[in-house]
Order: sequence, then structure tokens, then C-alpha cells
Amino acid sequence: MPELPEVEVVRATLDRHLAGLIIKDIDCFYEPIIENLSFFKEKVVNQKIIEIKRYAKYLIFILSNGAFLSHLRMEGKYFYVEEDYEIQKHQHVVFHLNNGYKLIYQDVRKFGRIEYKSIEDLYSTYPLSELGPEANQKEYNLDELYLKLKRKMLPIKTVLLDQKFISGLGNIYVDEVLYAAHISPLRRASRIKKTELETILISSQAILNDAIKKKGTTIRSYTSSLGVIGNYQNFLMVHTKKECPHCNRGLSIIKIGGRTSYYCKACQR
Repeated sequence: MPELPEVEVVRATLDRHLAGLIIKDIDCFYEPIIENLSFFKEKVVNQKIIEIKRYAKYLIFILSNGAFLSHLRMEGKYFYVEEDYEIQKHQHVVFHLNNGYKLIYQDVRKFGRIEYKSIEDLYSTYPLSELGPEANQKEYNLDELYLKLKRKMLPIKTVLLDQKFISGLGNIYVDEVLYAAHISPLRRASRIKKTELETILISSQAILNDAIKKKGTTIRSYTSSLGVIGNYQNFLMVHTKKECPHCNRGLSIIKIGGRTSYYCKACQR
């Protein structure tokens, strides 16, 4: 699943190619991907793409009037191709552009969703209104997050994966952040100290921003749009690894909330 760094790479790549173009028409071959398809087309067709932003794992296409959100979910990908490109299997949405190109949304598992929003409703309504602060933002309210954390009886890894608590962290990066913070993913969230939470937040910012610089992590099916391949997988400390890079002991591989988790029992407490 693309996480915040991968989505940011997609955003930057698409923004370079799409800003200033007009969406002339839309084809959708699997209607559930677009919320209220007829309304969406009415609002989006003939609009100019001003820029592409991102919040957490959501792409935000800012238009000359309104915007639309796109969540890639498990395997969503965008491709920018010439108009005469022949549509392939699993390519469900086509945005025809005014420059002889088209933007294609591909999704093997069909879990991705696209939805139109007015600018006024963009951040004040679901889904963006439900999200916590971004895991890599520079400023955050430590006291407020700590109070929320103290009420959580679940493992800290499960809480960090909850996008309502903090947004943008996925399975890979939570493993990396907790390793950097020397905290066991099994530790009950309510028992995390405020100084430890601050360390988690600092580690989140550093790791996510470094992953963005390295074009994200390419594991399994993820590649960004236009064939940009990430290489942060070459810098992962624990996720998918067998030994701790610090103490050289074998890593523990367990399921936490149904997610495969890697950690070092000796270094993470």
C-alpha cells in the first residue's frame, strides 16, 4: 500500500505534468471508484487543474472551481500517457486532457476512491476532517496528542496506524519509527511517556521526509506514476529484515492487529 512518502512522490510527479491543463472529458469503467459519477463529471469536466496537493495519503486535485480527492488504497496508480494509448485491464478511470494526453487511474483491487469537493468543504468534511495531524508536519500539539494517547489501551503500533490519531503512517514506516524511538510495538499506548511520544513524532518526521527524498519505498506492487521507482527500501532498518542492525540479534516477526510487524526485543522496550 502506498504510504505518505509514496503518495507525495506521486503528487509531485503528477503536478509537474498536469498543472495548467484542462480536463475535457472523463470515462469511468468501474463506477464505484468515483463517488456520484454523474455529479462528479458535471463538476469536473472542462475545469483547469491548478495544482495537486496532498494531505496524509490523499491526493488533492485543486481545480479552477472546487477539487477532487483521490485515495490510492492498496494498489491504485496514475499514468500520464498520450491520447492514442490503448486502455489496459484494471485501468478504470480516464481523464482526457486538452494537450493530447490523458490521465489514467489503474487499480487492480478496485479499492481506490475519487470524490469531488467544494473548496469550502475540502478540509471541514469527511474524510479529511477525520484525520489527525500529519506524521511529518513540523509543528504539532504535543500536550493534546499525549492526552489522546493516555486513553488508548491498544498497542502503540495499532494507535500509530490509526489515521484519526496521526495521519500518514502505514505499516512499513511505523516499524521504522518505533525502532528509531527504541519502543516496542507491543507497548500499551497509555504507558508511553510524553518524552517518548515526542521522540516518536521527531522520528516520524525525519524518516518520512528522508523517504520522500529517496522517492519512497518500493515493496511488492508499489511504483509511483510515470515509472518513478523508490529506493528507500534499501535504507529500511527492520521492516522485512532478519537481524537487528544494532545488536545483530534476530528480529521478532509477529502480527499486531493483523499487520506483520518487525522489531528487536533487545533494543525496543
